[in-house]
Amino acid sequence: MTYFLLSITNTCNKSCAYCVVKPWLNNPEYPDKATAEDFIAFLEKEMQPGDAVELTGGEPTLFPGFMKLLQWLKVHQAKVILRTNGAFLNGWRASYPDMVVVLARHDSDDAYMDERKGCLFPQDLVLETVEDHLKQTEQDKPIFVNNETSPLTQHPFTKMFHITNDGKVRFMSCCKEAMGTIWDYVPRKYHCCHNCPFALGAWNLIARIK
Repeated sequence: MTYFLLSITNTCNKSCAYCVVKPWLNNPEYPDKATAEDFIAFLEKEMQPGDAVELTGGEPTLFPGFMKLLQWLKVHQAKVILRTNGAFLNGWRASYPDMVVVLARHDSDDAYMDERKGCLFPQDLVLETVEDHLKQTEQDKPIFVNNETSPLTQHPFTKMFHITNDGKVRFMSCCKEAMGTIWDYVPRKYHCCHNCPFALGAWNLIARIK
């Protein structure tokens, strides 16, 4: 089983002080370069039915090719994680049962949150607040805490890829080992970290899908 972490856009409608990618958000010096077609072309080479694909950003629902990418993932039977502030979370959610949505409040008001909560499935997760000890303070160092929300301490992934919106491919952002880009990537010998907090967090979310 393979885990793909796709940071599909630097565009965001929020400006949260604690965001670890804030320097890149809405910054013309860091434009999005990869399109939905580019991500799909890479996934066609590496993804198998049942693999896990996490969509993040920025705000992924603002990515121009978001729905095209999501539909491709559905047709090809991926298990999808969507991390969103709910910018364009609405009725389309009902068409994607093999997905878990992580909806973060940030600075949104109750009316905004109540409207978006009405679109959610039982497996989805709402983050009303993020406790200080769980906040990620460095871009490539996420925090995994084994608790009631994340009870699983092992993951089944044998391969992992982190692809950013500039098209760069790495095993995972925390390991810093470059693998070229989605336009010139060549499959190679692979090493997987079984303690990876990205993967552990993702597997705990995927396991919520019934």
